[in-house]
Amino acid sequence: MYRNKLAALAVFFALTVLSVKVAYSQFSMSNPYSRYGIGSMYGVASQTGSAMGGVGYALARNNDINILNPASYSAIDTQSFVFNIGFDLSWNRLQTSNDKSKSFLASVQNISFAFPVMRRLKVGLSLMPVSDVDYKATDTVFAVPVYTKKYTGEGNVDKFTAGIAYEILSNERNHLSVGFNADYHFGTITRKTAMDFYATVKDTNNKWQDTAGFFNNQTVNRIKVSSFMFDIGVQYFYRTTDGDMLGLGLSFTPSVKLNTETEQKFYTYYNKSGVNDTVNTISDKNIDGHIKMPMRIGGGVSFERPGRLFAEADITYTKWSQFEFADPQNMKDNVVFNAGAEYIPYRNSTNYFSKLAYRFGINYDNGYIYLADKRIDKFGISFGTALPIKKLGTKVNLGFECGRMGTTQNNLIRNNYYKLSISITAKDRWFVQRRYK
Repeated sequence: MYRNKLAALAVFFALTVLSVKVAYSQFSMSNPYSRYGIGSMYGVASQTGSAMGGVGYALARNNDINILNPASYSAIDTQSFVFNIGFDLSWNRLQTSNDKSKSFLASVQNISFAFPVMRRLKVGLSLMPVSDVDYKATDTVFAVPVYTKKYTGEGNVDKFTAGIAYEILSNERNHLSVGFNADYHFGTITRKTAMDFYATVKDTNNKWQDTAGFFNNQTVNRIKVSSFMFDIGVQYFYRTTDGDMLGLGLSFTPSVKLNTETEQKFYTYYNKSGVNDTVNTISDKNIDGHIKMPMRIGGGVSFERPGRLFAEADITYTKWSQFEFADPQNMKDNVVFNAGAEYIPYRNSTNYFSKLAYRFGINYDNGYIYLADKRIDKFGISFGTALPIKKLGTKVNLGFECGRMGTTQNNLIRNNYYKLSISITAKDRWFVQRRYK
């Protein structure tokens, strides 16, 4: 029976990986700030933690997979297998001082599962997105001759995580565990920069005439990422004489260089009736390089009254000034604050809604992107619930977050976003031989 379950799991996991790629290619829409860094970064908190403002350093449960702190895997029951798949739907309203637009993004947030190897040793595996790149920008320069610079980008970086957690101490009052995640990053980012030249006179329709099209040129950088990162974590929980739990969690990710291979092409073209015809390929080469990812350290404290109340506050510091990519970028070290709570009115009630877990939280990021003397900060509020389906051994997590990123000051862009999260978590007995009469 163990082999049958494992085989079924492997097939399901492979099919789900394919669905991730389909989701990315079909639904991604423009995001102007994905032009910087390696794109718009995804959060790594579980759906449970996301509904509580993105907390997770001091969160550990036997029916949830918390990738944010690998030490949390130790909370998985010694004879249980936990599987989770989550989806995000995001609506964005982009606004400048003069214009407005809308965009939509749908993606698989994570696919993960965890299971025990020994009583004190647990394993967690996951596949999730790291960043998404999808932007278009145009800048017209009224010089002699007049020309337009066009910037476009697309692609994404994902990661596969294999982690372990070991329970160092566990008794009636104290629980101490450590964890380790090895992350394999992979993906492709395509960045294009084009210069379209125009004459200094306009036609009868008040549009610039393309009389110097042979000067048009474009640089295409197709950057393939393939490398490893890792992070470590520790969690400590203390049970008071009243039965309440006090928790402390820490996580550290060192600065690492991700290996890249860039296919770079530079060519001139002529634009006629909106169609680009290549005139001459000036350069076509492959370049080995790297992306230097910054060091990150985070910690959190939690309080839990089992079956009734949970609250946590986290802080994360990332040294984005260490970041290195193909182009120089002005990144600032940033700090993120997360806080949230979960409340269950009455777990033993016969009323279904009184037994549900209600979650809410807030988060603030002071911003690592620095443009026009402004940090692109972010603020959001979130709430959600968990709907248990006992007969199937599953629960459905629902979460909603709304907030804003950026500002309209200094000709910048503000993004008012709304995100709906849905995940399904299944927990089943594992390594147990069933008997039938």
